Amino acid sequence: MHKQHVLAMALVATAAGASAASAQQADLFGFGPHDGSHVYVMSNDKDQNSVAVLKRDRIGHLDKVGVYRTGGKGVGVGTTAPPPDPLGSQNALLLSDDGHLLFAVDAGSNEISTFLVLGDRLVLIDVTDSGGSYPVSLAQHGSELYVLNSAGEANVTAFRIGPFGFLSKVRGSTRLIGTDEPLVGNQPNVGNTATQLQFDRTGRWLAISVKDSRAKGFIEVFGVDRSGELSRDPAITPSMDPAAFGFTFDDHDHLLISEAGGNAVSSYSIERNGELRVVSQSVPTGQGATCWLAANHRYAVTANAGSNTLTAFRVDAQGHLTLTSPDGLAANLGAGHAPTDIKFSSDGRSLYVNTPGTGGVSAFAVRENGELVPLGETPVFAAFSGMQGLAVQ
Repeated sequence: MHKQHVLAMALVATAAGASAASAQQADLFGFGPHDGSHVYVMSNDKDQNSVAVLKRDRIGHLDKVGVYRTGGKGVGVGTTAPPPDPLGSQNALLLSDDGHLLFAVDAGSNEISTFLVLGDRLVLIDVTDSGGSYPVSLAQHGSELYVLNSAGEANVTAFRIGPFGFLSKVRGSTRLIGTDEPLVGNQPNVGNTATQLQFDRTGRWLAISVKDSRAKGFIEVFGVDRSGELSRDPAITPSMDPAAFGFTFDDHDHLLISEAGGNAVSSYSIERNGELRVVSQSVPTGQGATCWLAANHRYAVTANAGSNTLTAFRVDAQGHLTLTSPDGLAANLGAGHAPTDIKFSSDGRSLYVNTPGTGGVSAFAVRENGELVPLGETPVFAAFSGMQGLAVQ
C-alpha cells in the first residue's frame, strides 16, 4: 500500500477514535455529525495545486487558517483562454454530503484529490486518476462521486467512495458527453467544453451543461437508477445560448442556469423523459460575463466577471425568475475583482464569491428580502494566479 495511504489511514483512525464518544449517529463514512463552518478555495496552481481553509464566524466573516496541497497539479491561468476562468467550470471543489470529505479537481495532472475534513485542518487521503482529461466539476450521489472530464473525448466517470474516503473507479460507469476539444498546451478552449454536472434533489437525474461557441450550447440529462448507474444515453435540450454555464436546482427541482453569451438566466423543469421544459426564458442580467450561479431557498445570484457585479433574482415555487430590483444589481465589487465561483452557506444566510482578480473571497450577509450586505474581502491567493473552485459549509 502507498505510504500516503498508510499515513492517512492512521490519521483518520486516530481522529475517528477521538470523536467516537461524542458521535451518536453513524453516517455514510463512519463518522459523527459535522459541526464545522468553513469556506474552501482552490489555488489551481500549475505546479502544486492546493486548497485554502477559511473559517467562518457566526456573522459570516472569514479568517484564513491554512493551506493544504492536493498532491496534484492545476493549470494556473491556462494557455488558451484568459483569466479569470481557466477551468471554464463550476463545482471544481465539492464537500461530501455529510461534510467530512472534500474533493478537488487537479486538471493539470488529470486527478481527483480527497481530503478528510478535521475542523480547521485538511488531511490528504487519496489522489486518483480522474478517468479522462481535464477534470473540472464534481457531484456526489450516495456513496459515489461523479467526475466531469472536459477535454478530449469528454466524459462522466463514477467512483465509489470507500472506507476512509479512498476512491475506486466503478467499472462500466463512463458516459461520453459528445464533445472532443483538444488540449492546447495545458488547457482546451473552454468556450467549447462541458461546464458542470450536478444531481437534482431527488437523485433521479444528473444534468450537465455544455458550451459551444460555434452554435448553441446544450444541457444533457442522464437518468439515474437506484444503484446510481446512469442511463446509457442522455436526453439533450438545446440551450438558449452558446454558453450554457453554471447551474443549480431550486427547492422544487427547477434547473436554474446562467447564459454567459447573452448575460441572462433561464429556468427549466425536468419532464419524465429527462427533457427540459422552459419556465423562464433568458431573463437578462444587464451585466457582463454572467457565468456562475448559486441559489438558496428563495433567491438566485449570478457572478458577472465582466462587470465585477452580482445580480439577484427571486425564484417562485413554479421556478419563475424575476429581478429583485429594476436593474437586478445586488452588489458591485469594484473594478478588477472579476468574480467567478459563488456559493451560499448551507443555511442560506451568507454568500461567498471568489474574486480571482484580487486573489480573495468576498463575503455577504443575506437579508430576508434578498439584499446582500457586504462583510468584507479576505485575501487568499495571488491576484490573477488562476484560483478557481469554491465550497462552503
